[in-house]
Amino acid sequence: ATPYIHTMGPLVVERLQEASRNKPSTEMELATVLEALKLLETLVAMTEDHLRVHLVNLLVPILVSYLVDSSLLQSTGKLSRTLHEKALQNLLKIGPQYPAAFKSVITSSPDLKVKLEAAIRASQASKAASAKQAKAAQPTQPSIKLKMNFSNFTG
Repeated sequence: ATPYIHTMGPLVVERLQEASRNKPSTEMELATVLEALKLLETLVAMTEDHLRVHLVNLLVPILVSYLVDSSLLQSTGKLSRTLHEKALQNLLKIGPQYPAAFKSVITSSPDLKVKLEAAIRASQASKAASAKQAKAAQPTQPSIKLKMNFSNFTG
């Protein structure tokens, strides 16, 4: 697995870093970036434990660079929003999966930590708001219970 990681890793990281500078502008570019992320995550999983921190150190800043500022999220395009959501999902998955490596990367860069925390807060607020709207949209039960069934009434 090591030669494969050494061959593919730099190419994939370079493509992902380029995408962080120039956000995808077509569905095809977005699909390419998302597949490259999957490949890099696979490479991280294949890497030996004592070397994994180096790949996580590359992956986490790339993912954080795809996060959109919470104040701009509603006005951003569909592609950027999709990339933001996928990056946040991946970050939330990587944290528990590789806690020591993730913690070391996040604590070494306060900017990453701030941006990630803001994205998580915005995501939780958005989920809470949509849950509140869904609950408000449900019809409420009548407060008075009728004892007689009027369903056959044909007045």
